[in-house]
Amino acid sequence: MEIVVIGTEPPCIRCHTTFKRAKEVAQQFSEDIEVKKAAIHTKEADKYGKVEAGHGIGEAGKIKPDVEKMGKLIRELEELKAEEEKNERLIDAKLKELEVVLQPVKKKAKELGYLMTPVLIVNNQVKSADYVPSKEEIRAWIEIESKK
Repeated sequence: MEIVVIGTEPPCIRCHTTFKRAKEVAQQFSEDIEVKKAAIHTKEADKYGKVEAGHGIGEAGKIKPDVEKMGKLIRELEELKAEEEKNERLIDAKLKELEVVLQPVKKKAKELGYLMTPVLIVNNQVKSADYVPSKEEIRAWIEIESKK
C-alpha cells in the first residue's frame, strides 16, 4: 500500500502534521505501507489534479483570508511543534481555528477545481484535501484499502 501526502516544500504546519499522522498510523499496521511526500507543482502531484497551496489559490481566485489572524495561528502552531507529542491536543485546536480562517480560500479552491494542500492519497485515490485529517480518518482509509 502507498500513501502520498502532497504539500508545500518546505512543508507548512498543515502538510507537516498530515504527513506525520500518516506515518504514525501506517506504523500501526502489520502490512507494508509506504508513506511518502510529493511537492506541489511536480509530476507526482499533477497526477491527481490541479494541486495548489492556499497562497496560490488566493492569488488565482483573488481572495484573501484574514492574513493577520492566519499569521498569528501559524506562529503559535510553529511554537507548539517544538514539543509536538506534549502539545497534540492544543495543536489540533489551533489547526481547527486555522481551518475556519482558511474557509474562503478552501471554498474558492473547490470553485476553481483545485485540490488545496494538504492532499492525502491512499493507493492512488484522493482521500482528503484542504484540511488535516485525523488519525482516525487515516486509519479508516487504510483499513478500507486493506480489504480490497
